[in-house]
Amino acid sequence: MLKTAIIAVALWLCLMALTGCANFFPDDTTTTTLTSSATSATYETSITFTATLSTTLATGTVTFYDGTTSLGTGTVSSGVATLTTAALAIGTHSVTGVYGGDSTYGGSTSVALSIVIDSDLTATSTTLSASVSSGTFGTSLTLTATVSSTSATGNVTFYDGTTILGTSTLSDGVATFTTTTLPVGTNSMKATYVGDSSYATSTSGSITVTIIEASSSIGLAI
Repeated sequence: MLKTAIIAVALWLCLMALTGCANFFPDDTTTTTLTSSATSATYETSITFTATLSTTLATGTVTFYDGTTSLGTGTVSSGVATLTTAALAIGTHSVTGVYGGDSTYGGSTSVALSIVIDSDLTATSTTLSASVSSGTFGTSLTLTATVSSTSATGNVTFYDGTTILGTSTLSDGVATFTTTTLPVGTNSMKATYVGDSSYATSTSGSITVTIIEASSSIGLAI
C-alpha cells in the first residue's frame, strides 16, 4: 500500500512538471530598458540614465557602462535605477545598463544607447507651457515645449517630477504631449530636449499643475 502511494505521488509530481508546474512559480527572467535625458550634449553637461526592469519586484543594482568602462551604479527601486553623470568625454559613447540580478531574478543587459558629446554643438533653451494649471482628475492636459531654434530636430521628453510621462518629436522647434492621467496632487512638470547632431540638450524650468479629485453630487427628488 505504501509503495503504491509513493509511486502515485511520484507520478503526480512528474505530471505536474510536464504539464505546467513551472507556471506555478513566477518567471525569474528580466529585461532591462535604458533611456537617457539627452542623446547629444556639450562637454560637462549632466546626463541622467534611467534603467527600467521588466518587473517592479526586482531588487539589487544596475551598473551603467560606457563601452566596458563603468560610469557608476544605481540602486533598483520599484524596478527603476538611475545614474546622473557629467563625466562623458568629447566623442561618441555606447552606454548600457546591466542589472546584476538578485536572489530571485536573473540579470539582464540593455540595448546600447549612442550618446554624442561635442564641444561645437549649438546651445539651446527649452520653455514649457501647459494648457491648464489646475483641474480635476481625468482632465486633459496638453504640455507644449518650445526649443529656441526651429532648426533643431529630435525628441522632447516630458516629466512629472522624475517620472517620464512620454516623448514627442519636434516640429519647427515645438513638441506637444497630452495626458489625462496626472495623479491627484501637485505635479511638477518639466521638459527636456534630448539634442541632435547639431544642437545641444536643454531642460525647461518646472511648472506646477494641480489636480484635485472630481466631486460627485447626488440629487434628491422630493
